[in-house]
Amino acid sequence: MNWEIFGLAAGAITVSGFVPQILKGYKTKHLKDLSYMMNALLCLGMGMWLIYGINKRDVAIITANIAGVTFNIILMAMKYYYSKAFSTAEKYGENRYS
Repeated sequence: MNWEIFGLAAGAITVSGFVPQILKGYKTKHLKDLSYMMNALLCLGMGMWLIYGINKRDVAIITANIAGVTFNIILMAMKYYYSKAFSTAEKYGENRYS
């Protein structure tokens, strides 16, 4: 068995778990229930895994964790942006994000 391909597949499956949340957040413009702390800790852990993968020169670990950190940052940015947009809309009596 080629363990490098197995590791890449495992990373792809794991990281693909972010896609539904990103798509749902993009469609609804609502990520109020998403926890900054959970995403920050996950991002920190994946960043540490990334450093470990670089040290070990393991392509599967590096690839999966670059994608994971990127998706975490995207989710946190979306949450921040949509919460600001929602509070601004609410302030001016607009109801476009409900």
